[in-house]
Amino acid sequence: MDDPDQKSTYAAEDMVTAWLDAVSPDTGVVQVTLSRGGQRRLVDFTPETEPRFTSPADVTGFVDQVLERLRQQARSYGSNYRGRENRPVEVMSFSGWKKATYRDGAILLPERERGGAWALRGFVVVHELAHHLNTGVDGAIIDTHGAGFRATMVQLLEDIGWTAIAAMLREAHHQLGLDGRRPHDDGMLAKVGKMLRHAEGAATEAERDAFFTKAQELATTHSIELAVARAAHETGEATATPTFEPVRLGHRGQQSNVRYIELMLAIARANDLRCTIRGDNTGVTLYGFQGDIDVTKTLYVSLVVQMVADADAYIRSGAHRPVHGRTARAAFYSGWTSRIEHRLQLAQRAAQVSAGAFEPVDDEPAGESSGVKLPALVAKEVEVHDYFAYMRRQHGVRGTWRGSNAVADERSVAHGRAAAERARLGRAKELSA
Repeated sequence: MDDPDQKSTYAAEDMVTAWLDAVSPDTGVVQVTLSRGGQRRLVDFTPETEPRFTSPADVTGFVDQVLERLRQQARSYGSNYRGRENRPVEVMSFSGWKKATYRDGAILLPERERGGAWALRGFVVVHELAHHLNTGVDGAIIDTHGAGFRATMVQLLEDIGWTAIAAMLREAHHQLGLDGRRPHDDGMLAKVGKMLRHAEGAATEAERDAFFTKAQELATTHSIELAVARAAHETGEATATPTFEPVRLGHRGQQSNVRYIELMLAIARANDLRCTIRGDNTGVTLYGFQGDIDVTKTLYVSLVVQMVADADAYIRSGAHRPVHGRTARAAFYSGWTSRIEHRLQLAQRAAQVSAGAFEPVDDEPAGESSGVKLPALVAKEVEVHDYFAYMRRQHGVRGTWRGSNAVADERSVAHGRAAAERARLGRAKELSA
Protein backbone atom coordinates (compact mmCIF):
# COMPACT_ATOMS: atom_id res chain seq x y z
CA MET A 1 0.00 0.00 0.00
CA ASP A 2 1.34 3.42 -0.93
CA ASP A 3 2.08 5.67 2.02
CA PRO A 4 2.89 9.12 0.59
CA ASP A 5 2.12 10.94 3.86
CA GLN A 6 4.42 8.89 6.07
CA LYS A 7 7.34 11.34 6.17
CA SER A 8 5.19 14.42 6.78
CA THR A 9 3.11 12.66 9.45
CA TYR A 10 6.29 11.50 11.20
CA ALA A 11 7.71 15.03 10.97
CA ALA A 12 4.64 16.47 12.70
CA GLU A 13 4.84 13.90 15.48
CA ASP A 14 8.59 14.49 15.87
CA MET A 15 7.73 18.16 16.34
CA VAL A 16 5.31 17.25 19.14
CA THR A 17 7.79 14.93 20.90
CA ALA A 18 10.39 17.71 20.80
CA TRP A 19 7.87 20.07 22.40
CA LEU A 20 7.00 17.47 25.05
CA ASP A 21 10.68 16.94 25.84
CA ALA A 22 11.08 20.71 26.31
CA VAL A 23 8.30 21.04 28.92
CA SER A 24 9.52 22.86 32.02
CA PRO A 25 9.66 20.48 35.01
CA ASP A 26 8.81 23.39 37.30
CA THR A 27 5.78 24.92 35.52
CA GLY A 28 4.65 22.11 33.22
CA VAL A 29 4.58 24.63 30.36
CA VAL A 30 6.40 24.63 27.02
CA GLN A 31 6.66 27.74 24.86
CA VAL A 32 6.91 27.14 21.13
CA THR A 33 7.29 29.41 18.11
CA LEU A 34 4.52 29.01 15.54
CA SER A 35 3.85 30.59 12.17
CA ARG A 36 0.32 31.95 11.84
CA GLY A 37 -0.95 34.15 9.04
CA GLY A 38 2.58 34.71 7.78
CA GLN A 39 3.76 35.94 11.19
CA ARG A 40 5.67 34.17 13.93
CA ARG A 41 4.38 34.17 17.48
CA LEU A 42 5.08 32.44 20.79
CA VAL A 43 2.42 30.08 22.12
CA ASP A 44 2.33 28.30 25.49
CA PHE A 45 1.12 24.71 25.87
CA THR A 46 0.50 22.87 29.14
CA PRO A 47 0.45 19.22 28.06
CA GLU A 48 -0.70 16.30 30.16
CA THR A 49 1.94 14.09 31.78
CA GLU A 50 3.16 11.58 29.22
CA PRO A 51 4.00 8.16 30.72
CA ARG A 52 7.40 6.59 30.10
CA PHE A 53 8.07 2.85 30.23
CA THR A 54 11.07 0.72 31.10
CA SER A 55 10.30 -2.17 28.74
CA PRO A 56 7.69 -3.32 26.21
CA ALA A 57 6.16 -5.55 28.89
CA ASP A 58 5.32 -2.44 30.95
CA VAL A 59 3.30 -1.04 28.04
CA THR A 60 0.69 -3.81 28.23
CA GLY A 61 -1.10 -2.32 31.25
CA PHE A 62 -1.28 1.09 29.61
CA VAL A 63 -2.72 -0.35 26.39
CA ASP A 64 -5.31 -2.37 28.32
CA GLN A 65 -6.39 0.72 30.28
CA VAL A 66 -6.78 2.78 27.11
CA LEU A 67 -8.87 0.13 25.36
CA GLU A 68 -11.07 -0.36 28.41
CA ARG A 69 -11.67 3.38 28.61
CA LEU A 70 -12.67 3.44 24.96
CA ARG A 71 -15.03 0.50 25.50
CA GLN A 72 -16.70 2.27 28.40
CA GLN A 73 -17.14 5.41 26.30
CA ALA A 74 -18.55 3.35 23.44
CA ARG A 75 -21.14 1.73 25.72
CA SER A 76 -22.38 5.14 26.84
CA TYR A 77 -21.95 7.29 23.75
CA GLY A 78 -21.15 5.05 20.79
CA SER A 79 -17.83 4.02 19.29
CA ASN A 80 -15.57 6.49 17.53
CA TYR A 81 -13.66 3.59 15.96
CA ARG A 82 -16.42 1.36 14.53
CA GLY A 83 -15.95 -1.13 17.34
CA ARG A 84 -12.26 -1.74 16.80
CA GLU A 85 -11.63 -0.95 20.48
CA ASN A 86 -13.15 -4.38 21.26
CA ARG A 87 -10.32 -6.17 19.47
CA PRO A 88 -7.44 -7.13 21.79
CA VAL A 89 -3.94 -5.78 21.32
CA GLU A 90 -0.78 -7.64 22.32
CA VAL A 91 2.46 -5.81 23.12
CA MET A 92 5.66 -7.58 22.07
CA SER A 93 9.36 -6.81 21.88
CA PHE A 94 11.57 -7.40 18.88
CA SER A 95 15.23 -7.20 18.11
CA GLY A 96 15.23 -4.02 16.03
CA TRP A 97 15.71 -0.60 17.62
CA LYS A 98 15.06 1.93 14.85
CA LYS A 99 11.28 1.66 14.67
CA ALA A 100 8.10 0.69 16.49
CA THR A 101 5.33 -0.90 14.47
CA TYR A 102 1.80 -2.31 14.56
CA ARG A 103 0.89 -5.55 12.81
CA ASP A 104 -2.29 -7.65 13.00
CA GLY A 105 -3.31 -6.87 16.58
CA ALA A 106 0.24 -6.62 17.94
CA ILE A 107 2.38 -3.61 18.85
CA LEU A 108 6.08 -4.34 18.39
CA LEU A 109 8.46 -2.19 20.42
CA PRO A 110 12.25 -2.25 20.77
CA GLU A 111 13.94 -3.02 24.09
CA ARG A 112 15.53 -0.16 25.99
CA GLU A 113 18.81 -2.08 26.22
CA ARG A 114 18.97 -2.21 22.41
CA GLY A 115 18.51 1.55 22.02
CA GLY A 116 14.73 1.62 22.02
CA ALA A 117 14.19 4.15 24.83
CA TRP A 118 12.82 6.63 22.27
CA ALA A 119 9.83 4.32 21.60
CA LEU A 120 8.96 3.52 25.21
CA ARG A 121 6.81 6.59 25.76
CA GLY A 122 3.07 7.22 25.77
CA PHE A 123 2.94 9.31 22.59
CA VAL A 124 4.63 6.62 20.51
CA VAL A 125 2.39 3.90 21.96
CA VAL A 126 -0.70 5.98 21.15
CA HIS A 127 0.59 6.25 17.56
CA GLU A 128 0.68 2.45 17.27
CA LEU A 129 -2.75 2.13 18.92
CA ALA A 130 -4.08 4.59 16.37
CA HIS A 131 -3.07 2.12 13.65
CA HIS A 132 -5.11 -0.54 15.44
CA LEU A 133 -8.14 1.77 15.73
CA ASN A 134 -7.84 3.52 12.36
CA THR A 135 -10.90 3.24 10.15
CA GLY A 136 -9.51 5.56 7.50
CA VAL A 137 -11.48 8.10 5.49
CA ASP A 138 -15.19 7.23 5.38
CA GLY A 139 -14.33 3.71 6.52
CA ALA A 140 -11.67 3.05 3.86
CA ILE A 141 -7.97 2.99 4.73
CA ILE A 142 -6.44 4.47 1.59
CA ASP A 143 -2.94 4.90 3.02
CA THR A 144 -1.20 4.01 6.26
CA HIS A 145 -0.36 7.48 7.58
CA GLY A 146 -2.85 9.63 5.69
CA ALA A 147 -5.67 11.92 6.73
CA GLY A 148 -7.73 9.10 8.23
CA PHE A 149 -4.87 7.97 10.45
CA ARG A 150 -4.09 11.50 11.60
CA ALA A 151 -7.74 12.11 12.47
CA THR A 152 -7.85 8.82 14.38
CA MET A 153 -4.76 9.68 16.40
CA VAL A 154 -6.09 13.11 17.36
CA GLN A 155 -9.43 11.50 18.30
CA LEU A 156 -7.63 8.90 20.43
CA LEU A 157 -5.60 11.53 22.28
CA GLU A 158 -8.81 13.40 23.07
CA ASP A 159 -10.67 10.27 24.16
CA ILE A 160 -7.99 9.33 26.69
CA GLY A 161 -8.03 12.85 28.12
CA TRP A 162 -4.85 14.18 26.51
CA THR A 163 -6.63 17.22 25.08
CA ALA A 164 -3.65 19.56 25.26
CA ILE A 165 -1.37 17.07 23.49
CA ALA A 166 -4.10 16.64 20.87
CA ALA A 167 -4.07 20.41 20.36
CA MET A 168 -0.28 20.31 19.98
CA LEU A 169 -0.56 17.58 17.34
CA ARG A 170 -3.22 19.49 15.42
CA GLU A 171 -0.97 22.56 15.52
CA ALA A 172 1.97 20.52 14.23
CA HIS A 173 -0.20 19.23 11.38
CA HIS A 174 -1.15 22.81 10.59
CA GLN A 175 2.47 24.01 10.66
CA LEU A 176 3.39 21.39 8.06
CA GLY A 177 0.36 22.04 5.88
CA LEU A 178 -1.33 18.71 6.57
CA ASP A 179 -5.11 18.34 6.18
CA GLY A 180 -5.66 22.02 5.36
CA ARG A 181 -7.95 23.95 7.67
CA ARG A 182 -9.12 21.78 10.52
CA PRO A 183 -12.90 21.30 10.27
CA HIS A 184 -14.92 22.50 13.26
CA ASP A 185 -16.50 19.09 13.84
CA ASP A 186 -19.67 19.03 15.85
CA GLY A 187 -18.32 16.06 17.81
CA MET A 188 -16.24 18.50 19.85
CA LEU A 189 -19.35 20.32 21.04
CA ALA A 190 -21.01 17.03 21.89
CA LYS A 191 -17.95 16.04 23.95
CA VAL A 192 -18.24 19.24 25.95
CA GLY A 193 -21.91 18.45 26.48
CA LYS A 194 -20.97 14.95 27.61
CA MET A 195 -18.61 16.32 30.26
CA LEU A 196 -21.25 18.75 31.47
CA ARG A 197 -23.83 15.99 31.83
CA HIS A 198 -21.30 13.96 33.82
CA ALA A 199 -20.81 17.02 36.03
CA GLU A 200 -24.55 17.38 36.61
CA GLY A 201 -24.76 13.80 37.85
CA ALA A 202 -21.48 13.67 39.79
CA ALA A 203 -21.64 12.13 43.26
CA THR A 204 -19.04 14.38 44.92
CA GLU A 205 -17.97 17.99 44.60
CA ALA A 206 -14.44 16.92 43.66
CA GLU A 207 -15.75 14.72 40.87
CA ARG A 208 -18.07 17.48 39.69
CA ASP A 209 -15.26 20.04 39.59
CA ALA A 210 -13.07 17.56 37.69
CA PHE A 211 -15.69 17.22 34.97
CA PHE A 212 -16.15 20.99 34.77
CA THR A 213 -12.39 21.41 34.48
CA LYS A 214 -12.24 18.88 31.66
CA ALA A 215 -15.14 20.59 29.89
CA GLN A 216 -13.30 23.90 30.06
CA GLU A 217 -10.12 22.23 28.79
CA LEU A 218 -12.02 20.87 25.81
CA ALA A 219 -13.57 24.28 25.18
CA THR A 220 -10.20 26.02 25.35
CA THR A 221 -8.37 23.42 23.29
CA HIS A 222 -10.85 23.13 20.42
CA SER A 223 -12.20 26.66 20.12
CA ILE A 224 -10.85 29.18 17.68
CA GLU A 225 -9.76 32.29 19.47
CA LEU A 226 -12.46 34.90 19.06
CA ALA A 227 -10.01 37.49 17.81
CA VAL A 228 -8.64 35.13 15.13
CA ALA A 229 -12.13 34.13 13.98
CA ARG A 230 -13.25 37.75 13.85
CA ALA A 231 -10.13 38.89 11.98
CA ALA A 232 -10.64 36.16 9.37
CA HIS A 233 -14.26 37.22 9.03
CA GLU A 234 -13.43 40.87 8.52
CA THR A 235 -10.74 40.24 5.91
CA GLY A 236 -12.80 37.74 3.94
CA GLU A 237 -16.21 39.44 3.96
CA ALA A 238 -15.87 41.03 0.52
CA THR A 239 -15.79 37.68 -1.31
CA ALA A 240 -17.69 35.55 1.21
CA THR A 241 -21.01 33.93 0.41
CA PRO A 242 -23.51 32.35 2.80
CA THR A 243 -23.03 28.73 3.76
CA PHE A 244 -24.44 26.27 6.27
CA GLU A 245 -22.99 23.98 8.93
CA PRO A 246 -24.69 21.29 11.02
CA VAL A 247 -23.72 21.29 14.70
CA ARG A 248 -24.42 18.46 17.11
CA LEU A 249 -25.01 19.71 20.66
CA GLY A 250 -26.01 16.58 22.56
CA HIS A 251 -27.03 12.95 22.49
CA ARG A 252 -30.51 11.61 21.86
CA GLY A 253 -32.83 11.43 24.85
CA GLN A 254 -31.07 14.02 27.02
CA GLN A 255 -33.56 16.49 28.57
CA SER A 256 -30.94 19.24 28.71
CA ASN A 257 -30.66 19.27 24.90
CA VAL A 258 -33.57 21.71 24.56
CA ARG A 259 -31.87 24.20 26.89
CA TYR A 260 -28.59 23.89 25.00
CA ILE A 261 -30.41 24.52 21.72
CA GLU A 262 -32.05 27.64 23.17
CA LEU A 263 -28.62 28.98 24.14
CA MET A 264 -27.25 28.26 20.66
CA LEU A 265 -30.24 30.00 19.06
CA ALA A 266 -29.75 33.05 21.27
CA ILE A 267 -26.10 33.33 20.25
CA ALA A 268 -26.94 32.71 16.59
CA ARG A 269 -29.57 35.46 16.52
CA ALA A 270 -27.04 37.93 17.91
CA ASN A 271 -24.61 36.98 15.14
CA ASP A 272 -26.91 37.30 12.11
CA LEU A 273 -27.48 33.57 11.60
CA ARG A 274 -30.61 31.57 10.83
CA CYS A 275 -31.15 28.07 12.17
CA THR A 276 -33.03 24.83 11.74
CA ILE A 277 -33.33 22.30 14.59
CA ARG A 278 -33.05 18.53 14.34
CA GLY A 279 -36.25 16.67 15.10
CA ASP A 280 -34.64 14.74 17.98
CA ASN A 281 -33.26 17.95 19.56
CA THR A 282 -29.66 16.77 19.29
CA GLY A 283 -28.40 19.73 17.27
CA VAL A 284 -28.98 22.58 14.87
CA THR A 285 -27.90 23.68 11.41
CA LEU A 286 -26.51 27.21 11.19
CA TYR A 287 -27.01 29.31 8.03
CA GLY A 288 -25.07 32.48 7.30
CA PHE A 289 -21.53 33.70 6.69
CA GLN A 290 -18.69 31.42 7.80
CA GLY A 291 -17.14 34.06 10.06
CA ASP A 292 -20.40 34.43 11.97
CA ILE A 293 -20.73 30.65 12.25
CA ASP A 294 -17.19 30.38 13.64
CA VAL A 295 -17.80 33.10 16.22
CA THR A 296 -21.18 31.62 17.21
CA LYS A 297 -19.71 28.16 17.79
CA THR A 298 -16.79 29.60 19.74
CA LEU A 299 -19.09 31.64 21.94
CA TYR A 300 -21.38 28.67 22.51
CA VAL A 301 -18.59 26.43 23.73
CA SER A 302 -17.45 29.05 26.22
CA LEU A 303 -20.90 30.11 27.38
CA VAL A 304 -22.44 26.67 27.78
CA VAL A 305 -19.63 25.71 30.17
CA GLN A 306 -20.29 28.83 32.23
CA MET A 307 -24.07 28.32 32.16
CA VAL A 308 -23.97 24.76 33.44
CA ALA A 309 -21.32 25.62 36.05
CA ASP A 310 -23.41 28.54 37.33
CA ALA A 311 -26.55 26.39 37.47
CA ASP A 312 -24.74 23.64 39.30
CA ALA A 313 -23.40 26.07 41.89
CA TYR A 314 -26.92 27.45 42.37
CA ILE A 315 -28.44 23.99 42.88
CA ARG A 316 -25.67 22.99 45.29
CA SER A 317 -26.27 26.13 47.35
CA GLY A 318 -29.81 24.96 48.13
CA ALA A 319 -31.26 28.39 47.31
CA HIS A 320 -33.77 26.78 44.94
CA ARG A 321 -35.61 24.83 47.67
CA PRO A 322 -38.41 23.80 47.98
CA VAL A 323 -38.58 23.69 44.18
CA HIS A 324 -37.28 20.42 42.71
CA GLY A 325 -33.69 20.65 41.49
CA ARG A 326 -34.54 19.64 37.91
CA THR A 327 -37.26 22.28 37.66
CA ALA A 328 -35.03 24.93 39.22
CA ARG A 329 -32.16 24.10 36.84
CA ALA A 330 -34.43 24.47 33.80
CA ALA A 331 -35.68 27.84 35.08
CA PHE A 332 -32.13 28.95 35.81
CA TYR A 333 -31.06 28.04 32.25
CA SER A 334 -34.03 30.00 30.88
CA GLY A 335 -33.13 33.16 32.78
CA TRP A 336 -29.43 32.75 32.00
CA THR A 337 -30.06 32.38 28.27
CA SER A 338 -32.43 35.33 28.00
CA ARG A 339 -30.00 37.65 29.76
CA ILE A 340 -27.03 36.44 27.69
CA GLU A 341 -28.95 37.06 24.47
CA HIS A 342 -29.69 40.63 25.57
CA ARG A 343 -26.05 41.22 26.46
CA LEU A 344 -24.88 39.83 23.13
CA GLN A 345 -27.30 42.03 21.22
CA LEU A 346 -26.15 45.13 23.11
CA ALA A 347 -22.49 44.23 22.51
CA GLN A 348 -23.18 43.61 18.83
CA ARG A 349 -24.95 46.92 18.38
CA ALA A 350 -22.23 48.87 20.20
CA ALA A 351 -19.57 47.21 18.05
CA GLN A 352 -21.52 48.00 14.89
CA VAL A 353 -21.72 51.65 15.87
CA SER A 354 -18.04 51.72 16.76
CA ALA A 355 -17.15 50.15 13.40
CA GLY A 356 -19.33 52.63 11.52
CA ALA A 357 -21.68 49.90 10.28
CA PHE A 358 -24.66 51.27 12.17
CA GLU A 359 -25.72 54.87 12.65
CA PRO A 360 -27.71 55.56 15.84
CA VAL A 361 -30.42 58.21 15.76
CA ASP A 362 -29.83 61.52 17.50
CA ASP A 363 -29.51 61.36 21.29
CA GLU A 364 -29.62 57.53 21.25
CA PRO A 365 -27.06 55.65 23.37
CA ALA A 366 -25.13 52.95 21.54
CA GLY A 367 -26.83 49.63 22.08
CA GLU A 368 -30.45 50.82 21.99
CA SER A 369 -32.90 49.23 19.59
CA SER A 370 -33.53 52.10 17.16
CA GLY A 371 -31.20 53.53 14.56
CA VAL A 372 -30.34 53.38 10.86
CA LYS A 373 -28.40 50.46 9.42
CA LEU A 374 -25.98 51.10 6.60
CA PRO A 375 -26.90 49.59 3.22
CA ALA A 376 -24.12 47.01 3.44
CA LEU A 377 -25.54 45.61 6.68
CA VAL A 378 -29.04 45.49 5.26
CA ALA A 379 -27.76 43.77 2.12
CA LYS A 380 -26.06 41.13 4.25
CA GLU A 381 -29.26 40.41 6.15
CA VAL A 382 -31.20 40.10 2.90
CA GLU A 383 -28.60 37.73 1.45
CA VAL A 384 -28.72 35.48 4.52
CA HIS A 385 -32.54 35.60 4.54
CA ASP A 386 -32.76 34.63 0.87
CA TYR A 387 -30.14 31.90 1.26
CA PHE A 388 -31.94 30.44 4.26
CA ALA A 389 -35.26 30.44 2.41
CA TYR A 390 -33.63 28.73 -0.58
CA MET A 391 -31.96 26.05 1.59
CA ARG A 392 -35.21 25.34 3.43
CA ARG A 393 -36.89 24.68 0.10
CA GLN A 394 -33.99 22.54 -1.10
CA HIS A 395 -33.94 20.45 2.09
CA GLY A 396 -37.69 20.31 2.47
CA VAL A 397 -37.61 21.90 5.93
CA ARG A 398 -41.09 22.61 7.29
CA GLY A 399 -42.68 23.34 10.63
CA THR A 400 -41.73 25.42 13.63
CA TRP A 401 -39.69 24.38 16.64
CA ARG A 402 -41.79 24.48 19.79
CA GLY A 403 -38.87 24.92 22.15
CA SER A 404 -39.09 24.13 25.85
CA ASN A 405 -42.03 24.40 28.18
CA ALA A 406 -42.28 27.48 30.40
CA VAL A 407 -41.07 26.93 33.96
CA ALA A 408 -42.99 28.60 36.81
CA ASP A 409 -40.02 29.36 39.06
CA GLU A 410 -39.31 33.06 38.88
CA ARG A 411 -36.77 32.93 41.69
CA SER A 412 -34.53 30.53 39.75
CA VAL A 413 -35.06 32.53 36.56
CA ALA A 414 -33.88 35.65 38.40
CA HIS A 415 -30.81 33.84 39.74
CA GLY A 416 -30.04 32.72 36.21
CA ARG A 417 -30.23 36.26 34.89
CA ALA A 418 -27.98 37.51 37.67
CA ALA A 419 -25.38 34.81 36.97
CA ALA A 420 -25.46 35.57 33.23
CA GLU A 421 -24.67 39.19 34.04
CA ARG A 422 -21.29 38.00 35.28
CA ALA A 423 -20.55 35.66 32.34
CA ARG A 424 -17.52 36.39 30.20
CA LEU A 425 -18.37 37.33 26.63
CA GLY A 426 -15.07 38.53 25.22
CA ARG A 427 -14.13 41.94 23.93
CA ALA A 428 -16.80 43.98 22.18
CA LYS A 429 -14.98 44.02 18.86
CA GLU A 430 -14.96 40.22 18.83
CA LEU A 431 -18.74 40.24 18.98
CA SER A 432 -19.21 42.68 16.14
CA ALA A 433 -21.06 41.75 12.98
